[in-house]
Amino acid sequence: MSKSTRVEFPRMIRGSVVVQRRRCGTPTCRCADGEQLHESTVLSYSQDGRNRTVMLAPEEIAKVRAAVQRYRAAQSRLEDQGNAGLAALLTRRAAARRAR
Repeated sequence: MSKSTRVEFPRMIRGSVVVQRRRCGTPTCRCADGEQLHESTVLSYSQDGRNRTVMLAPEEIAKVRAAVQRYRAAQSRLEDQGNAGLAALLTRRAAARRAR
């Protein structure tokens, strides 16, 4: 596949990678007793006020986890910058009040 037609994996993804454990509903399955539940790794995210999940293929799990971590790191940096800006504004206003 040429580079121009290749689909790039997202650099950042909002959500959480979680392992879901559940029963399948088949009465004779190993999971019916609640002890040996089926596991699947999913991306969990919220959209329009609803929780959603996307089942991940085994080869996607590490890439999705890394993209989620990059998103959280960027979000944390943005939060730090916003807090620093707020602190600077409040300090400036307090200094202006003291100068009066």
